[in-house]
Amino acid sequence: MIDFSLKGRVVAVTGASRGIGKAIALGCARAGGDIILGARNLDGCAAVAKLCEEYGVKSYCHSLDVESRGSIEEFLRNSASFFGRLDVLVNNAGLTIVRPASELTELEFEKISNINFKAPFFASVCARDLMIKYGTKGVVVNISSQVAHVGGPLRAAYSGAKGGLNSLTRSLAAEWASDGIRVVGVSPTFTNTDMIKKAAKNPEFRENFEKIPLGRPAEPEEIASVVVFLASEAGRFITGETVLVDGGFTTV
Repeated sequence: MIDFSLKGRVVAVTGASRGIGKAIALGCARAGGDIILGARNLDGCAAVAKLCEEYGVKSYCHSLDVESRGSIEEFLRNSASFFGRLDVLVNNAGLTIVRPASELTELEFEKISNINFKAPFFASVCARDLMIKYGTKGVVVNISSQVAHVGGPLRAAYSGAKGGLNSLTRSLAAEWASDGIRVVGVSPTFTNTDMIKKAAKNPEFRENFEKIPLGRPAEPEEIASVVVFLASEAGRFITGETVLVDGGFTTV
């Protein structure tokens, strides 16, 4: 079997203080990777970092505002400098606003676009430069969404941004293959995070749960396990692909 371990690698996770980002950080730590945690909530990151260190790995927390290119670059450069390398970037931070398209304001549209598309673009570019600088054969993992594949009522801007992210994954994979850098994606279904639980207060949105053939939303750990696979040597011949982890949602 090819190794699923991340031992000796440094993994940066955006939006790491809670939800899927927290689960990804813990999953990568359990696989042996040292963890960089970025979010606006540094206290939350510190709490996750302590849990990561229980697996015997090192961790580093840094403030991060994914709406600011400057903040993204500072986060990655300082983190890579701390460890002396950067092997994996997980673009996890995301935002959705559940509302009819006709009611979405321009500011809300820009916020959704900035967090779900602009931030991963500039984070990926910066990470690629750092991976080359430190001589690592790196991996970028973009956390997308099932709605990027099939669309989603009340989430038009979010769906569009994530669809763009999937296209970005394919484009960067082709562009950076010669650098030895893989770019992959993961598209979760509805996952039991605080963001989804808040959205589920809308009865129309909650009806979507009934469309999952496996009969339930995903757990954050079920998304994290796929990220670990893709980031490890086990996934070394996969690039440009966005893996659906949707309980069969997009099959019906």
